[in-house]
Amino acid sequence: MYSAPVIKLEDDPVPIVKVIGAQLKRAMASDTHRRIVSQLDGCFSLSSVTDPQKVSVNINNNNIAVSRGINPLAKVVIHLDFNDAKIKPRIDGLLRYPLFAIKVGKLLEPLSQDWITEAKSYWQTVQDQPRMPSAIKMVATNDNVEILLGEKDIESEVTIYGEPHMLLALVNGTLVFAEAAMTGKINVECSVEHLAILTEVSIKRLLGEL
Repeated sequence: MYSAPVIKLEDDPVPIVKVIGAQLKRAMASDTHRRIVSQLDGCFSLSSVTDPQKVSVNINNNNIAVSRGINPLAKVVIHLDFNDAKIKPRIDGLLRYPLFAIKVGKLLEPLSQDWITEAKSYWQTVQDQPRMPSAIKMVATNDNVEILLGEKDIESEVTIYGEPHMLLALVNGTLVFAEAAMTGKINVECSVEHLAILTEVSIKRLLGEL
């Protein structure tokens, strides 16, 4: 077992710093991810290809510091779409620091690639939030595999359709519900009230507040 690193955010952190800090905190539930951190020494930066958001992560002696912007000392800079993990990122510094880049890539991988397992964990975390629906049905559009979260003896109040990687992103805290629905990443059948509630919950999870 590897000890959990200390994760520190910059003073008065901007949203992207909170988002990456929350993702790293969730990742540290895995001994595999904690082992990766113990093997890393140095800084990497993430730069959005869709907007001006940039964030840097500095790892030293099992301490992780997250701050805004591109750190000039970053060994690698990863240019990526924060909202779509399927889009292949471009990595500056890969040829100079290949092992560091590979380990960073593994560190940023979701804990699980199984959206159903993650959905069950998601429900355990959010089900007691105020005004949450009693039941949510999620359906993978590639193979029609579905899961019902919540009470089993009632009709679901919310139905969510999407490709597995988008359902995974939704339940592991890396997508905002309303934004994903409006941009077609997922399709939903629900009331306006439940749309608002699920969006609020997704923002809390994105920022590490839930």
